[in-house]
Formats: sequence, C-alpha cells, structure tokens
Amino acid sequence: MGADLFIGPLFQRQRQEWEGKFEKAARLRDRLPRDSEEYKAAQARVEECYEKLHERGYRDPYNDNDLLWKFNLSWWTDVIPMLDKKGELSVEQASCPLRMLKERQNISRLKVATLSAEDRKYFLDRYAELQKFLNEAIELDSPIEASL
Repeated sequence: MGADLFIGPLFQRQRQEWEGKFEKAARLRDRLPRDSEEYKAAQARVEECYEKLHERGYRDPYNDNDLLWKFNLSWWTDVIPMLDKKGELSVEQASCPLRMLKERQNISRLKVATLSAEDRKYFLDRYAELQKFLNEAIELDSPIEASL
C-alpha cells in the first residue's frame, strides 16, 4: 500500500495499451507450475507489463522508502487535505507539494546524509521524479488523480 498518483490523460493512454497485456500475462503465468522456468519467464512478463502500465504515474510506499517522510511530511496529514471532493489534486494545488518540499530540503538533506550512497541516490532520484511528475501535471493543465 502507498500513495498512487496519476495524470489522467497520460495514464488512460497507458492503461489502454497495457492493461490487456498485463491481464493476459497474469492468466498465462497462473496456469503454469510455480517452480518451472516457464513460470519465472511469465512472471517477468507480468512485472514488465505492470511497470509499463504504471510508467506515467508516481508511486510512493508507506514505509521507510517513503520520500515524503524524508521531508517530515506525510501523504495523510499534508497532502490529503489538498485534495478536492473527487480525490484529485487540482492543477492549482499541485504547486503546494512542490513548495513544501523545496522549503524542507534542508530537513531532507540531514535525514538522507546518514544513509548509504545507494540509498541517498534512491531518494534523490525519487525527489527528482516527484518534482517532474508534479510539474508535468501543471504544464498539461491536468489534475492529479490520487489514491492515498
């Protein structure tokens, strides 16, 4: 479980292209013996289709890998109140998380500084992805669908 964010028009195109492929790959995998090489190959295809299906969205887990936690922020207490009645982050509101993250970069730097180089890179990459995602929604003038 985690935060799942999608830019509607982009996600719908992906969904049309990959949802059927994902379901077909899962059905094939589920018919195979779990300990077979064919199962492993089919599972790899399921994972590939799943990644493609969600490629244009943003996902953040509710665990130690949660990016917002590194900024002393929470999807629950800080972002959910920004959502409208449809559970979307409006284009106008999309700049709020960007601002909040920027204001708290020093907090994040301190928290991430104690991590391994690999983990630091992970969080810096996630931060860049989230910024890009939010800016893309603003540029496309499209609200963000949120499942939090």
